[in-house]
Amino acid sequence: MRVPLQLAATVLVASLLVAACGRTSDASPKPGSVDAKHAGATLPLPKPPQAKYQRDLYSKLEDCVIDWGFAAKCTPLAADAAERAQGGAFFGPIYSNALRLESQLATRREAVEQGYQNQVDESPTNKAIASADIKS
Repeated sequence: MRVPLQLAATVLVASLLVAACGRTSDASPKPGSVDAKHAGATLPLPKPPQAKYQRDLYSKLEDCVIDWGFAAKCTPLAADAAERAQGGAFFGPIYSNALRLESQLATRREAVEQGYQNQVDESPTNKAIASADIKS
């Protein structure tokens, strides 16, 4: 009989300790308190900058394939495209300027999955002759 009594006492003490460990700073302020009045006066966080999208311009298909993994991601320019004056012949895929490396790795993994490459090259490359912003 002594063991169940000790077990019950241990459980009671443990539950009291857990209840006592709660931090008051995590609790939300009560209506009408000083903290609640100041909480409404805080300024909103600024919005992050709007993502910019771009695509790279390549003079050769091989350079585009080195960067993006396979030719299906490279688009030939029209014969009358203004980018031809810069020496461009192909556009790479559209990507977020903040995530170029991640986009490049994703397309390279896709090339491996589809059998265009044997392994993923994780080293960043940039064989582009220029980049163009995408107008939304």
